[in-house]
Amino acid sequence: MTRRMMVDGAQRALAAWNRGDAERVVADMADDVIWRDVALGMPLQGRPALQQAAQAYMTAFPDLRVEVSSYTIDGLRMVQEWMSTGTHQGDLMGLAPTGRWTENYGALVTTCDDDGLVIEGSVYWNPLAMFRQLGLEPPLVAVSA
Repeated sequence: MTRRMMVDGAQRALAAWNRGDAERVVADMADDVIWRDVALGMPLQGRPALQQAAQAYMTAFPDLRVEVSSYTIDGLRMVQEWMSTGTHQGDLMGLAPTGRWTENYGALVTTCDDDGLVIEGSVYWNPLAMFRQLGLEPPLVAVSA
C-alpha cells in the first residue's frame, strides 16, 4: 500500500460523494468496515450500513459538494481535512427540508489494510453548526452554579 494508492482511493470516494453515488463511496472499503460519525449515536458496521448513511446525507443535500484541503498520511492511516456545502432539500434524520444552505468543516481519519481497503473511519465535524445554519438549533439551556 503506497501513499499514492491511499490518496487515489480517497479521491475516488470524494468524487463519488460529489456525484451522489453512495455505492461508489463504499467501494474501497472492507466488507466489515467500522465507521464513526459524531452526528450518529453509534458506530456503523459494514459497507451496507455506511452506504445507507451516505445515501441519507446525499438525499438530504442533493447538491452536496465536498472539497478536501489536505491529506496527512502516516503508515496505513490517513487524515483528510474537508469542507462541505449543500442545500437541505430532503429528509435529514427525521427533519423536514428547510431549503437552507449549509457549510461545514471537519476531518476524516481512516485506517487501511495492506490491500488498500478502508477498515475503519472516524468523521469529526460540528453537527450543531449545521443545525444552526438550518435554523434547527436546540434552545439554549441555562446552567446554574
